[in-house]
Amino acid sequence: MAKSIDDADLKLIRELSKDGRVSISRLAEKTGLSYTAVRKRILRLMERGYLGIKPVISSKLVGNVGAFIKIKTSNPDKIANILAKCNRVLGLFINHEGISAMFYSRDKTELSAIISRVLALDDHIEEYYIEYGRIPNTMMIPIRNPYPDCFECMYYQLKLCSGCLPQLRLKGNRNRNSNSGNNRAR
Repeated sequence: MAKSIDDADLKLIRELSKDGRVSISRLAEKTGLSYTAVRKRILRLMERGYLGIKPVISSKLVGNVGAFIKIKTSNPDKIANILAKCNRVLGLFINHEGISAMFYSRDKTELSAIISRVLALDDHIEEYYIEYGRIPNTMMIPIRNPYPDCFECMYYQLKLCSGCLPQLRLKGNRNRNSNSGNNRAR
């Protein structure tokens, strides 16, 4: 990693972590790099998977019921690859026994449905442990996948899940290929 990221990249990432909506011109000013250099560095970092610019939303909007689940399985990578794209996952890691993940939701019923769905992903689960709690209202939650397939999901259709994004998303244009200029907030 040291060969791929230098001090200028780290400075750029630090500035973006303060405000992900900062302009490239302002980043150039703050980092001492040219506009073109900042733009190229951001694109390179994103292409290599070192940087992703994603929105974060308040737990007050999407729910503050949390669960920590520890799954003992011989196939943790399969679950981890799926959960890494899930908007309901706050964090996860693989260890010598399997996988541990933390989820959020609006209520325990919805959270139970989500966990049931996760457990159904792997036939090699030997055992699991779940602990429920509350997510602080001040916590900001990253949106990893802006286009989850909630409408095809059985749990969403049975109203056991409210969807991965706030309900305001349902009022917008669901066409994934639409021009972003047509989706401006009014």
